[in-house]
Amino acid sequence: MSYLVLARKWRPQRFEDIVGQDHVTTTLSNAIKTGRVAHAYLFTGSRGVGKTTTARILAKALNCERGPTVTPCNTCPSCLEITASNSMDVMEIDGASNRGIEDVRELRENVKYTPTRGRRKVYIIDEVHMLTKEAFNALLKTLEEPPAHVVFIFATTEVHKLPMTILSRCQRFDFRRIDPAALVAHLKTMLAGEAIAADDECLYVLAQKSEGSARDAISLLDQLIAYGGERLTAADARQVLGLVDETIYFRAMELVRAHDQPGMLDLVAEVAASGYDLQEFTVGWLDHLRLLLLIAGGAADAGLSGMPAELRDRYLAQGKAWDGRDLSRIIRVLIDCESAMRRSSQARLLLEVTGVRLCAMDATVAIEDVLKSLGGGGGAEPPARQPAAPPAQAGQGQAADVREAAATYTAPPADAGFDTLWRALLSAVNQRNMRLFSSLSLSKPVGIADGKLVLEIPNKFVGDLIEHREYLALLEEETARLWGQRIKICCRLCPPVEAAKPGAGGGRLTRQDEVERVKAEAMKNDEVRHLIDTMDGEII
Repeated sequence: MSYLVLARKWRPQRFEDIVGQDHVTTTLSNAIKTGRVAHAYLFTGSRGVGKTTTARILAKALNCERGPTVTPCNTCPSCLEITASNSMDVMEIDGASNRGIEDVRELRENVKYTPTRGRRKVYIIDEVHMLTKEAFNALLKTLEEPPAHVVFIFATTEVHKLPMTILSRCQRFDFRRIDPAALVAHLKTMLAGEAIAADDECLYVLAQKSEGSARDAISLLDQLIAYGGERLTAADARQVLGLVDETIYFRAMELVRAHDQPGMLDLVAEVAASGYDLQEFTVGWLDHLRLLLLIAGGAADAGLSGMPAELRDRYLAQGKAWDGRDLSRIIRVLIDCESAMRRSSQARLLLEVTGVRLCAMDATVAIEDVLKSLGGGGGAEPPARQPAAPPAQAGQGQAADVREAAATYTAPPADAGFDTLWRALLSAVNQRNMRLFSSLSLSKPVGIADGKLVLEIPNKFVGDLIEHREYLALLEEETARLWGQRIKICCRLCPPVEAAKPGAGGGRLTRQDEVERVKAEAMKNDEVRHLIDTMDGEII
């Protein structure tokens, strides 16, 4: 007997076997139980998500000798014929090959005849969007009022090409791309039945490559089994599929963070020497950045579903070390690079130039902070241009440098005024942590009461950052060194101020109005304009 590929061997035969489409299978099951089966269904979604498979199971559920039932027996003659695609009561029609008006006229003649074995005649038209306009028009009347024994099931990947006259006559079900975690679990079940072992990272690589398509994932698995035999690894998967090892993307981001231009050029040379397609490498880098952006934005679960624990921890560690604004800028640069690669024969040169540009890129700084450091009169030096670490990691990797950094400070005289002491504290914090310095610069010192330095803050976010445990410890250490005593920090919100009215028309300023106002104010400053021109920067 000839070999049967896994996609056919493991094709679902019951509603509960369908992966990732519970909203569809539950609705159809309840319709069968309550006798509310419609005469026309439209299944739409991307490739390989179960549209035609669901249509076949619905046909079996309606025609099973024990039914109608939500659990067809798969042993009666009707079920076996439908499974083997030779049932006279279930016609599967390829819309691309039978798209003309004559084909639809023939179908209209055949629907008049009653089923030969089962209860219903089921017409499954795949890729129905390929039918001509005339064929759709010929089908309208039959579709709206078919004989009682007929059920139409249309499947398409391009639902926008269907006329509204067809859509309005069908119950529509949108099939979703399958979550990687669900795909990994499904592949594990199949491998257990095939007595083949595979590590979690290998299956995750297949799930990611398939882009939510179960059929694609199973086909890739079949190909990988032919290569790796009974023990499959992530290295095998990347070798067979021509994928870049995730380690390279982690290295690339560390090189960008360290502003290591020679190292980035060496990495590009390594990727090129390994034979990888550089455009595909750039697309993979963008996928890596997307996951980091989700983590930096607090939506890690949305991107790391199904990922092995070790790889997940590595993504979390790197994602939390980046500011989302910096990641957004890097993504825009890489998107431009990938787009240019499609039109150029110099893919390597484009990638090298982009890598050097990313390594020369400074961290994003709020325009308010730039204005304060340039002309605010606070006496503090501008923030150091380096990527800012989040609060959770502010104390890590810095403890050994605290004493060395403290040695560079000059304490003010003991009789210095409060303003001088405050500026000294800002200057000291600026040399140790840029993010904390930025938050303190937005705060207004009120004074010292009951051994606490009271700060007025513009919003709760700034207060939460200043009052982070590690930042409070840093501030107490600096106040003890500069002011001769450890002083605790107490934050309170500034009194609410009514928004200025934009003009004679009245009304409060919108968020966009405020953004534009700040941008306009910034561009009036000669130093800001010079800074932007020199560094090829932008106000965002």
